[in-house]
Amino acid sequence: MTPNLCIELHAVDEMVGLAMRFRHIEGWLGDHEGYLLFRLARDAEGAGAIVEIGSWMGRSTAWLAAGSIATGRERVRAVDTFTGSQEHQNHDLIRREGTTYHRFTDNLEGVGLFEHVEPIIAESRNAARDWNGGAIRLLFIDGDHQYEGVKTDFDLWAKHVPTGGFVVFDDVAEKHPGVWKFIGELRGDSAHWQHVISVGKTATFQRIA
Repeated sequence: MTPNLCIELHAVDEMVGLAMRFRHIEGWLGDHEGYLLFRLARDAEGAGAIVEIGSWMGRSTAWLAAGSIATGRERVRAVDTFTGSQEHQNHDLIRREGTTYHRFTDNLEGVGLFEHVEPIIAESRNAARDWNGGAIRLLFIDGDHQYEGVKTDFDLWAKHVPTGGFVVFDDVAEKHPGVWKFIGELRGDSAHWQHVISVGKTATFQRIA
């Protein structure tokens, strides 16, 4: 068996193990998409913060935190109002408690990762205005899926991403035309951003200038 094949098989086993660990956390992020976040949080070059815009009940947060903690790196800053988007207002938990925050913390505590997460309970634009955490090496955008919302999240937060840093967008699909439109525009900015990989419904860009 070649060394490369051993490495690839280990990665498959690692992804399956993490998927089993996080299987009870509610959310729409696929395991292969989560593993992308895990690997970027663990292995991507550069220094700086990890910031997530939109956390829901902690599924993507868990993948990010697990990757970062695996190599003793920074905590994940999870930015969310925890009151759900407009389309989530009929969700049983939102109707019953008015917030997903308690489920978010319970989920992360249940997998031993909450201590590696710093929740920021705020609107994305307010959190960006108050941001003093320096450079952001990995930014995950999964907030408002309307075009203006995605563009605003990117404009406010990506300016903190240095050359070599990464931005990952979720829900890059035709069923989310706002996200789809913005990603098309960003692909055109080849002087500053390079599309690195698309996995499932995620798209990853690296700042090149």
